[in-house]
Amino acid sequence: MYEYEWKLVKKTVQKYVETKQGHGSLHTPVYIFGVSERTYHIIRELSWKGIKVKGVLDNDRKKQGMHCCGIPVVSVNAIEKEGKSSVDVFIMSPFWREMEKQLMETGLQKRHIYVIKAIKRIQTVFVMRSLYVHMGKAVYGAIRKKYGINAKIFLCPYTGTGDIYLIGTFLQQYIRQKQIENYVLVVVSTACKKVADLFDIKNIEQLPSTDVCSRLISYYMAEPEQCDMEILNDSWGEIYTNPTQWIRGYKGHNFTEMFRKYVFRLSDDTMPQPPTLKNADDQIDRIFTGHGLVRGKTVILSPYAMTLANLPNHFWEELVVALQKKGYSVCTNSCGEKEPAIAGTDAVFFPLNIAPQVVEAAGTFVGVRSGFCDVISRAKARKVILYDKNNWFYNCSAYKYFSLNDMGLCNDAVELEYEEDFQRLCTEIINLF
Repeated sequence: MYEYEWKLVKKTVQKYVETKQGHGSLHTPVYIFGVSERTYHIIRELSWKGIKVKGVLDNDRKKQGMHCCGIPVVSVNAIEKEGKSSVDVFIMSPFWREMEKQLMETGLQKRHIYVIKAIKRIQTVFVMRSLYVHMGKAVYGAIRKKYGINAKIFLCPYTGTGDIYLIGTFLQQYIRQKQIENYVLVVVSTACKKVADLFDIKNIEQLPSTDVCSRLISYYMAEPEQCDMEILNDSWGEIYTNPTQWIRGYKGHNFTEMFRKYVFRLSDDTMPQPPTLKNADDQIDRIFTGHGLVRGKTVILSPYAMTLANLPNHFWEELVVALQKKGYSVCTNSCGEKEPAIAGTDAVFFPLNIAPQVVEAAGTFVGVRSGFCDVISRAKARKVILYDKNNWFYNCSAYKYFSLNDMGLCNDAVELEYEEDFQRLCTEIINLF
């Protein structure tokens, strides 16, 4: 999602909340039409405002019955059971006109449909893209000036930490194969830079925002012969000439395979190379002492994920109680107020470039599958990774696509799939102790 789109989501949700508060109707059932990355951001923004999304509407029967960010995916007919005058639906899609029409044909009134229109007119797209090309050229020039005219520029456009970690495991092998001596890795967030810091990468440049990244890509697409840059992603929406995302999960094309084969074009026997971990004992001591955690007897919980489904709070709370009864200190990995601590635990923040060392010191990690799991995959600790069995990623299950063991990032992760029986999952985890 582009930065301007994210701002539109926040603005629309904020206005929605203010309007609903004014009418005292914050408990109206909320749905979102269409499974997409944008849907995830709308769900997150609404949840941060205390509004739970009841369902995600989608016309694709293959998606119905699955989950999007932990929310069930259902047919459009589901809203009829709610009562057409008491349901609100959010839409953010290029096909919003067709979707709005379909909703109104079910009897839903237009005032209950909240359309987030990222782009209204084709003229706006043309003007914006032309401006982005011009600004992207300036960004490219600034990077060239800083790192030298002969420096190879590698751009990581995605903010996902798992992508950056995989890039790190292959980049040095690719550089040696291509005999590249001078290069710079360009990333788009502080978290991505922290992950890149784990690896022996010569130069790392952090862009100030994803919007600036979009400008740089616009220039790359407009003048590829003038822009000596490689984009390190298996498929990126703005690179409309690269449709490889549609083979994700097809015939064993898991997360690692996509990067090995289609990003770096390395041989099939090339394995991810983990980083060499630096000593971080002083930092770890301060973290553990400050939160009263015990080395070797601490469980770090990681309940939040950007791409895949999350588990309900009552599951985590029950797990905390059971672990504490077994004598473990328990904390929640958190990057701020939008990732609150599970009840009964402290919210603990530690930089990603020492995350594997922190997990090793703790002794145990339990979390939903996220990019953070890639980062700590080589930690010498008990690692319990959770996957929603109903979560599908392109052509295979999320488990098959993102399994740490199958990806070759480690061979000792305990990877568990779950459905709706959270009590059973909790018991299964406790039995590991």
